[in-house]
Amino acid sequence: MIIIIDVADNDHSKEYEIKFLNETHLDSILRLQDTVLRSLLDSAIYYGEPIDFFRKQLMIKDGSMGIFQKEQVVGFHMASFPSLHEAQLGVDIGLNQEELSNFVQLGPVVIHPDHRKKGLLTKVANMHLKVLEEMGYRHICLTISPNNYPTIRTTLAQGFVIKQLKKKFNNLLRYIFHLDFKNRFKQPKYSVRIPNTDIESQKFIFSLGFYGYSVLKNDNGFDIVFGHDEIKA
Repeated sequence: MIIIIDVADNDHSKEYEIKFLNETHLDSILRLQDTVLRSLLDSAIYYGEPIDFFRKQLMIKDGSMGIFQKEQVVGFHMASFPSLHEAQLGVDIGLNQEELSNFVQLGPVVIHPDHRKKGLLTKVANMHLKVLEEMGYRHICLTISPNNYPTIRTTLAQGFVIKQLKKKFNNLLRYIFHLDFKNRFKQPKYSVRIPNTDIESQKFIFSLGFYGYSVLKNDNGFDIVFGHDEIKA
């Protein structure tokens, strides 16, 4: 599968290709990851994966989609299909054994600094999610740093909700997002806003069964909007 897209760039457009990646793209992926890591102002936003992870990942059929510009990899969107004992994110949000058998874990997701703010990751993510749904999977999870406002905003806009806040990947704090293809997000009856920096209040609200479904800017940064459909006295 190869999809050609044109993206507006100032007074002209750039042509990009989106297609599945394989083992021949390993070196390009590693170079891109290194470029992204060096560009970060906050190193905790992205966890750099080792070469063995990518070797294994690229062997998975339909597991990795790449964004190409002039035959160079400028972005990628990866999905893995862990066995029941490997599905840590699914376990973290309380999926049962049957649900874990229909579970996909997304990440890492990367875009070159020179190609950001063009909607490319949203496009490739939507394409990959459609492929995963057509393959018969139901539950999708991924993690995002609580400080990564742009990615939180775009991921919530795709229909994901935030189900947990935990330390993952070498003790890095992460929101755990969840998308259920058969039970899409609906506007909740009750909601509350909490600053993204107030970690303890968020952990408490998660313990009450709330989920994050929106993000709003404030004077000091941004709030996560949490929802619930039933409040018990």
